Amino acid sequence: MADWATLQTDIVGIIVSKLAIPDYLRFRAVCTSWNHVCKDVSYCPRVDPWLMLPPNPNPLGVQFFCIPERKNQSIRLPSTASFFESVWAPVGSLNGWIIYFSQTYGTMQLVNPITGKQIQLPPIGRRPFSKAKLLEMNERNFIVAVLYGDEKGYKITRKGSNNWSSVESKHILDDIIKYRGRLYTCDMYGTVEMWAEPPRAWPDEEVTHQWKFRCLLETPAGDLIRVKRVSQNKFAVWILDHETLSWVETENIGDFALFVSHYNSFCFPAKDHLNLKTNCIYFIDVHSNLCAFNLEHATKELVETLTIGPVRNDHYRHRRPQRDQILWFIPSLK
Repeated sequence: MADWATLQTDIVGIIVSKLAIPDYLRFRAVCTSWNHVCKDVSYCPRVDPWLMLPPNPNPLGVQFFCIPERKNQSIRLPSTASFFESVWAPVGSLNGWIIYFSQTYGTMQLVNPITGKQIQLPPIGRRPFSKAKLLEMNERNFIVAVLYGDEKGYKITRKGSNNWSSVESKHILDDIIKYRGRLYTCDMYGTVEMWAEPPRAWPDEEVTHQWKFRCLLETPAGDLIRVKRVSQNKFAVWILDHETLSWVETENIGDFALFVSHYNSFCFPAKDHLNLKTNCIYFIDVHSNLCAFNLEHATKELVETLTIGPVRNDHYRHRRPQRDQILWFIPSLK
């Protein structure tokens, strides 16, 4: 019988690189030698985009849908009783961390579902808000901003702070991002503003008072992208040209794919990734289906039909359509 514990290190490394993070954690638990190899930082598991499904009473844990593998992953979170009773609602995510808000207690926390680590944020009050954005997350610092759908400006806190600071804006904000050390916001009329000295603003090309989904995100190549949902099944994308300081509309984002939702959006390298399509925007349509919009051909493709149960959390029920319970997530061991 083969002694799997004595596999050559380079072979184990190849195996590790093809494993998704949940399988990687199981792999490490098999034996001491495999766990030792996995501690080498040069052997990293495959990273996939996940879709966090709405809260449900599943005893196995919170449900995530892995896009490439087309299957659910169950993760048991800390304080699971509170999560399953829907005291806590996920309202944002970045770099493997999820922002949870408790309207019952008026508090927020950051949770890494993979490592189980939790970070308590300062009390923010019980008033419902539009979204929370994790603007920065690293070993030295974290920054969280909260946007209100019926109030101008935003609130912000960072590592080491015991309170939230209020910042004013001209209009109600739809999105906020930290890019190259500066904050950029997009307001309800589609105007993108760079918060710097001197400040700079770019009005939307379309003059309308009708609300449309808009978001800002950064690509792995370092570009700033603006996305607008022009209709139920169609999107438009612009890239910021740093030489002319203008937004250039594009139908080609190369080997990347965009994942957009109300609570969070990100850009992901999709080339050579199982079941992922490049130059596409992944989104949830009005029928709660996971779909991909092809930028080049301006076509919509059904990826997966999702089963979403009844709304169980007041934060969702009063503030957003049921499909906006869903947010994107990239698992991380950091």
